[in-house]
Amino acid sequence: MTVSHPDYTPLTDRCPDEVVTHVSRDVVTGPQGRKIAVLTLHNDSEKRPETLGPRSMQELLNAIDEVHQLAEDGSVDGVMIEGTAPTFAAGVDLTLVSTLAADPETPITAVGAMGHDFVESIRSLPVPTCARVNGTALGGGLELALAADYRIGHPGTKNIGLPEIRLGLIPGWTGVFALPRLIGPENSVRVIFHNPLNNGKSLTSQQAHEIGILDELTEAPVTDDEARNQALAWFEGVVRGEVVVDRPHETDQEEPLWAADSDEGGSLRERFEESVRATEEIVQRKTSGASDAARVALEVFTNGPLESRKQSRERQISVLDELARGDQFSSSVYSMLELVQHRAKHPSMVPPEVEPAHIAKVGVVGAGLMASQLALLFLTRLQVPVIISDVDQARVDRGLDTISGELQKNVSKGRLAEEQAAHLRTLVSGTTDTADFADCDFVIEAVFEETQVKRDVFANLEKSVRTDCILATNTSSLLVSEMIEDLDHPERVIGFHFFNPVAVLPLVEIVRTDSTTDAAIATAFSLAKRLGKIAVGARDSSGFIVNRVLGVVLSEAGLALDRGASPESITEAYRPLGLPMDTFTLIDLVGLPIAVHLLESLERYQGDRFHVSEKFRTLNEHAISPLSDQKGGLSTEARELVGAANDDTVTQETLRTSVEDALASEISRMLDEGVVPDRQDIDLAMILGTGWPFFNGGITRYLDRVGAFERID
Repeated sequence: MTVSHPDYTPLTDRCPDEVVTHVSRDVVTGPQGRKIAVLTLHNDSEKRPETLGPRSMQELLNAIDEVHQLAEDGSVDGVMIEGTAPTFAAGVDLTLVSTLAADPETPITAVGAMGHDFVESIRSLPVPTCARVNGTALGGGLELALAADYRIGHPGTKNIGLPEIRLGLIPGWTGVFALPRLIGPENSVRVIFHNPLNNGKSLTSQQAHEIGILDELTEAPVTDDEARNQALAWFEGVVRGEVVVDRPHETDQEEPLWAADSDEGGSLRERFEESVRATEEIVQRKTSGASDAARVALEVFTNGPLESRKQSRERQISVLDELARGDQFSSSVYSMLELVQHRAKHPSMVPPEVEPAHIAKVGVVGAGLMASQLALLFLTRLQVPVIISDVDQARVDRGLDTISGELQKNVSKGRLAEEQAAHLRTLVSGTTDTADFADCDFVIEAVFEETQVKRDVFANLEKSVRTDCILATNTSSLLVSEMIEDLDHPERVIGFHFFNPVAVLPLVEIVRTDSTTDAAIATAFSLAKRLGKIAVGARDSSGFIVNRVLGVVLSEAGLALDRGASPESITEAYRPLGLPMDTFTLIDLVGLPIAVHLLESLERYQGDRFHVSEKFRTLNEHAISPLSDQKGGLSTEARELVGAANDDTVTQETLRTSVEDALASEISRMLDEGVVPDRQDIDLAMILGTGWPFFNGGITRYLDRVGAFERID
């Protein structure tokens, strides 16, 4: 019997503008004579991936009902669900759900119920089912695949995962319940918690196969039709009983695994409990415990083994309604759709109708850690000749060795073939003479963070390079304009500021001085895109965007510390900001000397509203490392040097209000000065450059929500 569904017409009627994912039906006969019903998801948009809104889910329910009848009649022996490459299904339509959730009259619980209904409809089919994951399968898309009995993928497919907690939701169409029972708790927390909180990482098809989400991978196909034929042949073998899938971690998918008040479960229960403990630490560390979605998802995950599928369904639908109507979800939608997907692709400050220069050879001044990272990025992304320089050959050789070693690591991780790495090694060279940069199209310096040093570098470069060669600085806190005062051609110099680690963080700040030409800026934006980075433009100003904003946090924390507040109280007070680490751990990450130098630069250029902590200076003079005890306080050595906190009168609310107001004031100044033209540029830069959490919706949105801009008026 087919599963009966409620009438979802009141919900679907509220979605007239939904880009509907349709479902085509076909019945094919396999090589061994078995008849397989194939359901193909597709929409009418060439640019938009298939997503799942209410009308799309209704189409899917209708299609499943039809094949259910075919299966009961004996007309088909199996059902395969596939997407339209390069997408299987990209999950729920976030804009649509956000719009529905904003209307208090909309029965938002019906969206959760529909998701569960199509999962249960697939599970209830009386013949074997298979999902052919032939492209992106995220969120509800992966949960759709998990509903099938079997899953097969293809080599090279990317973007498989459950990113919901990064977006203010949970995998609430059974994913948070079903995945741990399929692949075990350890692998599940990686997919549900660790990856989303690690800058939204996802799985490749190979990784999904290794942990048991995909039961099989086909051979590398030339076309999607060939991939489908391979998948059908494998699935027919499953239907015939000739192919047996081994799932070592799978447990019961219907009933509780053990009772809450019993000693049942044994080692599996211990593994669940250990996974929960480890995940609690990660949630605390990555979100300062401020993510409602991560907290709720962990509660549902923890209770999963104690509940039946039916019991978990009710819990999931209830919390999805709660989260979808909460501010963190709407903030996450703003972060993802308006900032990362739209603003990042349409940055401000790009000169209109200006042709960028072609970059065929790159020079990097410096051979230290940052310079080597930059050279590696240019080398692997552009695959053009790259030359590095330093003051002596020994340093150059160390830099070349670092680059070669990183190439070999990429080979060992399967990111590069040995032949590719060997070719790239032939493209990189080193020198101690900047005259060897004569035929470069773009040269970037990454030397000591001191204005006079950088002045000397640019003066030497100007004697060596062509007049049309773009010169760039990777400075993080100094004024570009001060470095180029004595140049004959200051118009071709830009700021091109990367964030460490270069291979991981996606942001590049492109900095324009009063002299910079449109051609240089257009080339910089084009180059950033070729490097796989997202560029945000800024006018020349100390600290630019990210470090000027972060400098406020460091300044306020140092001021509070100097006045006697405890490190723990500062950490706790700043927790609602949701930064991926506390202030003292952040200082350890960037290095105390760099943090002090940043504050000194900001104080010099911006004035005494930036405070350089005397305690930070003392700790820096004594080269104390680590500064943090990783629990929001100072290490024992640091505490002994600067003494214990001596002011218990300041409240956490006062500390938090102080940093919020200081942030609002500095951001207002940046906008008034024209450092950036719009708040969205600051929001995007903070998300990409610091890991500012999606759920806070950009720093300016957070400051609006807590009333900081209003307080400083």
